[in-house]
Order: sequence, then C-alpha cells, then structure tokens
Amino acid sequence: MKKKILITIIILLCALIAVEIAATASSRNVGVGEEDSEFAPEMLTETTAETASLPTETPTPTPIPEPEPDTTAPFFMNINRDAWVAVGNEFNINDFVSYIDNIDSDVELDISGYVDTSVTGTYHLDLTITDDEGNSCSDTMNVTVYQPSDDGSGGDYTGTTTENATPFADFMAAYQGDSVHYGIDVSKWQGDINWQSVADAGCEFAFIRAGWSSAGEFHEDEYFIANMEGATAAGIPIGIYVYTTDNTVEDVTALADLICDMADGYNVQLPIVFDWENFFSGFQKYHLSIADMNVLYHAFDDQVRSRGYSSMLYGSKFIFEIIWDDDILNVWLAHYTSQTDYAGFYRIWQQSCTGTIPGIDAYVDMDLYYGDLPGGNNG
Repeated sequence: MKKKILITIIILLCALIAVEIAATASSRNVGVGEEDSEFAPEMLTETTAETASLPTETPTPTPIPEPEPDTTAPFFMNINRDAWVAVGNEFNINDFVSYIDNIDSDVELDISGYVDTSVTGTYHLDLTITDDEGNSCSDTMNVTVYQPSDDGSGGDYTGTTTENATPFADFMAAYQGDSVHYGIDVSKWQGDINWQSVADAGCEFAFIRAGWSSAGEFHEDEYFIANMEGATAAGIPIGIYVYTTDNTVEDVTALADLICDMADGYNVQLPIVFDWENFFSGFQKYHLSIADMNVLYHAFDDQVRSRGYSSMLYGSKFIFEIIWDDDILNVWLAHYTSQTDYAGFYRIWQQSCTGTIPGIDAYVDMDLYYGDLPGGNNG
C-alpha cells in the first residue's frame, strides 16, 4: 500500500515538473523573438555588407532614336515672275514672293541680280531660299520698272453687285441629299441684312465674322452684333469665325478667349472658327513654319474647348493639302467648284463666294453642312 502511494506521488511530481518545463519553454519562446531582435541588427549588417560587396549591375539604357534628318526643302507659296514697279517707287521683294518651310521659321532668301527703280526697263532676278539644313529651292522673276501714265481717271469703286451670281434656291437644288444643310457666312461686306428674309429663303445656318486680329490686336466687325442678333431672332443656328494673322501661341490663345467671351452672350451652337489664310502675301514676315502653324491652331482649339465650345479650322483645298495636319477633322473647306475632289474629311464645304439670297444686296458665300445640324431642323 505504501509502495502504491509512493508511486502515485512520484507520478504527480513528474507531471508537475513537465508542466513547469512547458511553461518555461513557452516563456522562452516569447523571449526568443526578443533575443533574436537584439541580434537582428548585427545579422542585418552582416547580410547588408555581404550584399553591398556584390557588384551592382548597370541597367542598359533605352536607346533614344535619332530624329530623322530634315531633307525637305522650303518652297514658294507664291511668286510673281513678272512683277511691275512704278519708276521712283521702292522695290521690296517681299511684296512679290511668299515662301515657307516645313520646320524652319526663318528661311534665308538669296537674290542674284538687282533692280534700279530710277531707270525704266526689265531686270532679271534669280532667287534661292534655303533652310537651316541646307535644303534649297530656286526660281526666277523679271521686274519691269515702268513710267505710269495719268489718264485723268481714278477713284475707288465702292458699290456692290450680284451680277452673274448663283441664286440660293439654285444652290439648294443642285446639292440635294440626306443630312445636307444649306447656309451662308457673312461679315461687314454684306452690309445690312434682313435676316428674316434670309431664313424664309431656306437658309439653315450662318457663320458670322467676329472681326479680325493681327499681331495680337483685335478689331471687331462693325456688323457683328447686328448679325448675331438678327440671325438669332430669325431662328437661324449660328457659329462665329475670326480672321487672324496672329503668329504666337500667346496671341491666338488670348484671341480664342476673347471670341468665347463674345459668344457667351448668344446661343452659339455651331463652332468657333479659326481663319488663318494669309499664306500668299509675304508669309515669311510672320516667321512661322508649317509645324508652327499647326501649333497655333491646336492652341486655339484647346482654349476654345476649355471654354465649352467646339472649334473648327477654315481653309482652301490647297492649304489643307500642304499646311494643316491630317488629324484635324473639324474642317470647313473652301473650294469653289461644282464638285470638290478634296480627299480629306470636312464638315462644311464653302462651295461658292458669288451667291445671292433674298435679304442681302451683295455677293454672299454659300455653304453646305453635312450631318446633324446643331440646333437646326435635321428632318
């Protein structure tokens, strides 16, 4: 009996010892993290030192593609190969030639020959234009210095005419089609307009000139307000265009802001149009390249859209084919022909500048709008 009691006591003692050992181990497990943390900096330092001793691989740089060389020569937009200058007057070559380059804004002009305006006669000139890369283009011209005669006549003709004009009704009949709309664009040159008569004649939209701008100075068209109010009262959807020769981003951005300010007082549902077209009369004086011209339009477009309006670019078929970027899609094409062969996209086609319509006692530009007409009757 005593032996059994002793064995039981021994078993209980062993159990207590086992529990104590387990508790101690558990306590030390918590401590292991603490002890390890004490040694972690040394271990990290050793590991870092080992890593630092390894050679660092230099990443292979992404090669920067070299720009393609400019091999495009500047070209003459216009050259008067048979120029005339009155004796005693100054001869300025820039009055008779206009040229441009794809990239360079300042193209060098070299003239071989001379013109003496004090002596009548014909003088031959050889002209060469060269860009910064040495690409060049040459042409020739003859300048005749003449003695003007005084026949006693003179004075400027200031009247208007609609002789041989195309009636607006005939214009509409000639271009029938689904989603085709008929309109006009006007400025001070059309004078006082009876807009209700224009609307009754079938005019479905109108673009009205806000004015013109040069070197950052804006001049409002004296008929702008009357035309905006008259067209609106007659229920004709309106857009606005501005003629400009501004040649800096700052000026065209300010111009866009100004035209948007002018539009804010009216229900302008059609685009605000950038009309830069003075390419044929001494264009080089603006110090712009083809690339520069596109930067100007995109600056105008960005500012107009930031004000909540849409913008549009106006130009002739020839200019769209050689100056403006192909990705400009909101296009107002000017091409005076019975059927245009312009291959690019356009929203509006200015088909004629010699139209006539009831309510206007002068020639008027006639336009076709393709697609749904904002604010208009789309059938």
